[in-house]
Amino acid sequence: MKENLLLVLDAGTSGVKCSLFDEKCALVDSTRADYGTDFPRPGWSEQPMEDIWAACCRAVRALLERTDAGRIACVGLSGTMNGCIPADENGRALHPNIIHSDSRAVAELDEIRAVIAPDEFYRLTGNRLDNHYTLPKILWLRKNRPEVFQKARWFLNTKDYLYAQLTGTPGVTDYSDASLTIALDIARGDWAQDMLRDLGLNPSRMPRILPGDDVSGRVSAGTARLTGLLEGTPVAVGGGDGACAARGSGLFEPGSAYACLGSSSWVSQLTDGPVLDEKARVFNYLDVDGHSCHCCGTIQCGGDALNWAVKNLLGENMSIAQAEALAMDVAPGAEGVFFLPTLMGERTPYWDPNTRGVLWGFSLYHTRAHIARAVYEGIAFALYGCAGIMAECGIPVRSLMLTGGGAQSRLWPDILAALTGVTARVHSQPGEGTSLGAAIAAGVGMGLFSYREAARYIAAKAEYPARDDWREAYAKVFPIYADIYAQMKPLFDRSAAL
Repeated sequence: MKENLLLVLDAGTSGVKCSLFDEKCALVDSTRADYGTDFPRPGWSEQPMEDIWAACCRAVRALLERTDAGRIACVGLSGTMNGCIPADENGRALHPNIIHSDSRAVAELDEIRAVIAPDEFYRLTGNRLDNHYTLPKILWLRKNRPEVFQKARWFLNTKDYLYAQLTGTPGVTDYSDASLTIALDIARGDWAQDMLRDLGLNPSRMPRILPGDDVSGRVSAGTARLTGLLEGTPVAVGGGDGACAARGSGLFEPGSAYACLGSSSWVSQLTDGPVLDEKARVFNYLDVDGHSCHCCGTIQCGGDALNWAVKNLLGENMSIAQAEALAMDVAPGAEGVFFLPTLMGERTPYWDPNTRGVLWGFSLYHTRAHIARAVYEGIAFALYGCAGIMAECGIPVRSLMLTGGGAQSRLWPDILAALTGVTARVHSQPGEGTSLGAAIAAGVGMGLFSYREAARYIAAKAEYPARDDWREAYAKVFPIYADIYAQMKPLFDRSAAL
């Protein structure tokens, strides 16, 4: 029987997707297993890794009920980035993953500033100093959970934990996830050892870095019993969701860009090296290949903000489809209603944990439809803000592929095309972009194709040229949106002080 299928585990914020792709990157089958996120305090977001691993096992078993495990050539991996999983020498999680949206580690930033200036830090790591990343979360554990910190042999991210469970080999990561720990010297592609030592951290507790297309791992006997995979099946190291989504969106040369419309959302471009913004608003991380770079702007809440607004502002029984239909009946600009999707602090461009959501400009005249339109526009405006910074840095968005669950929207592609002035192309498998990128890394490792060859298999199912009338309208509306944060900033800080 031909071993020609790539099985991918893509562990996102709300669930794990288990997908099968063939040697031409076509989706063969897919299933999903959900899990939750705990919010024990304001600004805290945690996920028990035992729940995620259990969901992975369920998903693989379900998929293998329909596919012979002997056809699996390799297992690929992707997961959420810039979390923090303290794990023991066997790869067992000692604490829930402090995930990407968690903003607790604010005080720890001062510890880092004490050993390295912020501008020097940005040049060293390609990233600004921010509490959402892994490094300050490690310091938070040292101060607030010393018993966990002392027992931890490794500090891992989501897909690193899954790799350890699958192979029995803990302490391995890839270049993309390593970059967004903000503990990596991005020019050297290795841990920033001097900085770590200055912080009192042992660099040897950081995982070994391998290319995402490394396929030296093998499914262990124990994992074979749990999942139905064959013992000895190759396992690729994989990559963080951002890097995998880029490859799954067909990016293979500098200048190509994509926007991922997921729980959190971002705009990213493939570049030859780090792109350093003088205001440190965008950030950089290495590709799964360890050579190319990604310049990225991320908003903390994309789809999460839409889901929250639909449930809490538009009606608990309203569906996303119904909300979008309402929004499409309102003209661009929502007749003066604005929404800031900053419900969990914000990264690009503000990098401010004190920001909160804003619904502004409504009156007795306005209806739920105006609110719905403002929510869709607010999330698109936030993403356009990321693209605008890239243009300031000399890398304007020249092509735009949309991926993620939100790319299935009938409204967001038109809004983003009008804002950017380029045709928005919707991925032919918009919900599979990240999984597809992980499959590509695994396929490259197995010699099925190169990254450039794999990009040729990726197509768009729809294209949305920029509408001139919408473009003209948003040229007037967006500057008002962009000013709201500055006006609200003093109130955000006063509220946070309470």
